Amino acid sequence: MQMRWAALSAGLALVLMAAQLATIRTTGSALAVRIVLPTTIALVPLALWPHRRHIGVWVMYVGLAANLAAILANGGLMPIERPTVASAIGEERAAAYHAGEWIAGSKDVLVEGGRGRLPALGDGIVIRIGDRGMVASPGDLVVWAGIVVLGAEASWGWQRRRTKGTASEATRAGERAEGGAITRT
Repeated sequence: MQMRWAALSAGLALVLMAAQLATIRTTGSALAVRIVLPTTIALVPLALWPHRRHIGVWVMYVGLAANLAAILANGGLMPIERPTVASAIGEERAAAYHAGEWIAGSKDVLVEGGRGRLPALGDGIVIRIGDRGMVASPGDLVVWAGIVVLGAEASWGWQRRRTKGTASEATRAGERAEGGAITRT
């Protein structure tokens, strides 16, 4: 039963993040994103609570808290500065956005040179993918690190169980070999 609850909670966290991404990508409403983004980020830690014994989940909690702080401080959207937008999508496309405006199809609100709240926690890291760029926040990097740590924990646990199971089988096989056939004396 506990394993089923753990799987359900992880699945719920995944569904929350998928709902967030779908809303961001498909809605034309800044208000919808301003509601869904902080709500889903706040609910994911609750969904992951059954996994709290894992260090990776706590690392993810730190990243999610950093993201939530920046998002709440900026009215439900993640702050991003113009140079970051220009670096990610090009100067021409970046010029189409105005300060304080939601960048449609993203979770970001354009802030001018340090005017947003908590811009250091906002989307300011450009990750190149081919000729395009993707932006991330320090909190995103911490969440990704938590996922890596969680994967390492799962791998280590799997290997320990496998080794422990192999050792138990070898012990049982040794006991059978030592006893040999049952003979009456």
